[in-house]
Amino acid sequence: MLSRVFIQNLATVEKQVIEFNDGFTALTGETGAGKSIIIKAINLILGEKCPKDLIRAEEDFLAVEAVFNIEDNLPVLSLLEEQDIDHEGELTIRRKVHRNGKSTVFINGYTSRLSLLSLLGQHLIDLHGQHAQQSLLQTATHIDYLDQYAALRDDVSAFQDLYQRLTRKQKEKATFDESLADRIRQLDFIRYQIDEIESAGFTEDEEQLLLEEHRLLTHGEKIIEALSPIAEWNEGQTSPLTEIATMLRSLTDILKNAPDLKPIADEMQSGLITLEEVAAESIRYLNRIEINPERLDAVNERLSQLDGLKRKYGQTLKAILAFMTEQEGERNRLENMEGDSARLEEEIRDLAQQVQEKARALSENRLRSVPDFEKQVLGNLKELGLERSLFEVQHSLLPEDEISGQTYTQKGMDRIEFLITTNPGNPLKPLAKVASGGEISRIMLAIKTTLNEDITRGTMIFDEVDAGISGRVAETVGYKLVKLGSQRQVICITHSPQIASKAPVHLKVEKVFTDNVSRTLITQLKDSERIEEIARFLGGNKITDKALSVARDMLKG
Repeated sequence: MLSRVFIQNLATVEKQVIEFNDGFTALTGETGAGKSIIIKAINLILGEKCPKDLIRAEEDFLAVEAVFNIEDNLPVLSLLEEQDIDHEGELTIRRKVHRNGKSTVFINGYTSRLSLLSLLGQHLIDLHGQHAQQSLLQTATHIDYLDQYAALRDDVSAFQDLYQRLTRKQKEKATFDESLADRIRQLDFIRYQIDEIESAGFTEDEEQLLLEEHRLLTHGEKIIEALSPIAEWNEGQTSPLTEIATMLRSLTDILKNAPDLKPIADEMQSGLITLEEVAAESIRYLNRIEINPERLDAVNERLSQLDGLKRKYGQTLKAILAFMTEQEGERNRLENMEGDSARLEEEIRDLAQQVQEKARALSENRLRSVPDFEKQVLGNLKELGLERSLFEVQHSLLPEDEISGQTYTQKGMDRIEFLITTNPGNPLKPLAKVASGGEISRIMLAIKTTLNEDITRGTMIFDEVDAGISGRVAETVGYKLVKLGSQRQVICITHSPQIASKAPVHLKVEKVFTDNVSRTLITQLKDSERIEEIARFLGGNKITDKALSVARDMLKG
């Protein structure tokens, strides 16, 4: 809902704040008073280009600001969230245009751009007039009006959820298929890596064993040369150990005469035991050594194979084996993706079948509601002075695709367009080709008052809805605006006393002159002031008692 508009230096408005109420508000004024300035200010708020001649004479800039209550406006709330713009249920748009061409836009205090104003404007203001780009002239919205009349909004919402699920799955499958060739190459390469490591057949402790065996095979002759004399200490009568044992016995024999030599004897005994163990260990070590060039070649070849694997898969044998385990998991994942592809195809087939069935049901329900909808719109058109009009809902299916067959949108398989002619004998034409602004506004009013609840959001502004009508028809327009105002905020710029008298709130636009400088003022009229304004409409500049009496009756009525 539009709460307030601030205008500064726009055409003949010097500085003006206009407060707006909920429901139906009429805005009146003499020709040339500046009623169109309100429309210009709104259009600037909605992102329209600003010619320099709109800036008030002798001023360097113009500024417009609008405040909206957006607590229930979900599309606007969603856009603000996308742009990371804070709000507390209120939206303030401020635009300043300088004569030098510089322009600034602020949304809730955040610097913004005109393109965002245009996006927000689609959900804030629904402007109806001869030159306005109102929602009804956009063919894509016609299906929404028919769905609202037929009470299909919940069904359409359910279809949208189903359709979005289908499109997400189709995109997922397309991405899956696009990566198929890469996935096959990746799987082949992983299988080659696993096979190379597996066929080598290394165990976790094999590297250490190979290195030990390589050392012994490489240095075997030198080790034998060094250890053989020691291993022979236990052999023969003249070995060092035999001689030490003989000397130890002699020393032991004299201990009874020289007991103080016992420590020496004990040390010799300990040394002899140690040397005997050294000799035995040397024999065992020599038994491990083999002078085998063929085996050395085999070990070298095995170690070389391991070095090749290290260069590819890890710095240690443990890292290589861990890499293989990891690749086995990736291989299993890629192999299982073939099953994922089959599941995706099955899900897509199932969702496509559901989409087709739901779309057909929606289409049947829409077609079923068309005759009554056309009848009620025609009835409203007659009440609004367009009694010779013809109105038709044109239905067609969306075109079929050569490969996939019937195409769909988030609203199903139907294309809906409203056709009309206001002149008998002329062919029915799309609404966008209806030339008269007043007729467009009344057609829109006829359609929207046919609905049980208006589907659009934001403020509806009517300009020229009273063009070419008066008396009973104008009064009917007023009643219908009152009805529409019970659902949402409606602002109507009008020359009709019948329409203005029906509005709960009445704003007056007037031009005043001070020192030969004109200014436009916009004020909310009190009850007594409304009587005079309606009487002026009825009697011209000279307000008679009769005009005042009629005005009082109209306002009561």
